Amino acid sequence: MKTNALFIFVLLLLIQISATGQENEKWKNNLYGFIRADAFYDTRQSIEAVDGMFLLYPANTFYDSAGKDINDISKLTMTSVSSRLGLNITGKEFLNTKAQLNAKIEADFTARSNSNSLRLRHAYINVIFEKHSILMGRTWHPMFTPTNFPLTLSINVGTPFNPFNRSPQLRYTFTPNNNFTFIGAALYQNDYKNLGPSSDGTVDKQLDLMRNSKMPNLHIQGIWKTDITSIGLFGDYKKLQPRTYTTGTLGIFKTETTIESYSAGIFMRITKNKLKIKAKSLYGQNLTDHLLTGGYAVKSKNIQTGHETYTASNHLFNWINLEYGKVLMAGVLVGYSKNLGFTNNPLKSESIYARGADIDYLYRVSPYIKWSKSRIELWAETEFTTAAYGEIDYTNKGKVNNSKELTNIRVQFSCVYLIF
Repeated sequence: MKTNALFIFVLLLLIQISATGQENEKWKNNLYGFIRADAFYDTRQSIEAVDGMFLLYPANTFYDSAGKDINDISKLTMTSVSSRLGLNITGKEFLNTKAQLNAKIEADFTARSNSNSLRLRHAYINVIFEKHSILMGRTWHPMFTPTNFPLTLSINVGTPFNPFNRSPQLRYTFTPNNNFTFIGAALYQNDYKNLGPSSDGTVDKQLDLMRNSKMPNLHIQGIWKTDITSIGLFGDYKKLQPRTYTTGTLGIFKTETTIESYSAGIFMRITKNKLKIKAKSLYGQNLTDHLLTGGYAVKSKNIQTGHETYTASNHLFNWINLEYGKVLMAGVLVGYSKNLGFTNNPLKSESIYARGADIDYLYRVSPYIKWSKSRIELWAETEFTTAAYGEIDYTNKGKVNNSKELTNIRVQFSCVYLIF
């Protein structure tokens, strides 16, 4: 009841702001959003989020006392929680200068599973000069590459092959001409966090890992484009501090040991009439905050003080997305990721702070069709996602051996109505 009242209040407020903004010559407020209804069927239990809408990969085997795989069970889901509302604010000038002030706030209803709770997606202010812009607030991590990501029906939009992350950030963009863009950003974690040790000794997502390191996530990116082609390169640096103290046989000791990780990638897009081709290749370390596989592990530990050192995972992520059409559009996404192990041998006796550490490789083939007319969109999509589970070799940098493939097939239908 409280959630419904909050939704009605926010909706009325946004409509009032939008109407007021239209009367001002200098400022313009555009309310946007859509109503979306989804139904999907899975042939296997999977690792997922957002009431199952955000599918990553099929779950590993889990046998009962009779030797039957408990995760080999299909399921059917229907939901509308990905419906969305947002407000774009644009201005002609800012503080009597040639700069333009833009802002955005956007929310959907996917804050918690099995409930209709508002979740903040974007909230930022962007000051735009002739060739420069400065953005502060929460929006897509630049590694997501908002100008170049798979446009699938599934809201995972290519994850776990494409990074998926929205973070608080301070971002500078330089556009010297129509063909080149440079991006530099400093980001902190919020909803999308790395895994780490929790107070009860388990592995869980932890907000303090980056905060304790006192170092923001640093990102640089360059994009070259023409009317038909766009090519980009990026590099990313991150430092985390998993613990503030350790416990050993001699007692409790303060620690400030950190784990550093690096990532780099290339992406491209070709647009020709009704044809679009998009692709990305990413080498990444410790990218659980981007909903990708990998993380870090303990490589050494002092029994007396509990002092730990860490080693980062190494993964290769690739995808290509082809689309053709306009009113009736057909497309396919093909993704592949490979586990390259850790930089050093992980300790077998300690926890691994990673997602899918026992997965050797993943691949997905996802064909889809979309029909759009006026404000209505009808979608149909099938996802074939395969995970190769195996045994972690602690003597060979945590690489996975003797893997066996498990596959989930998802069939999804959706209807979208653009309300503004």
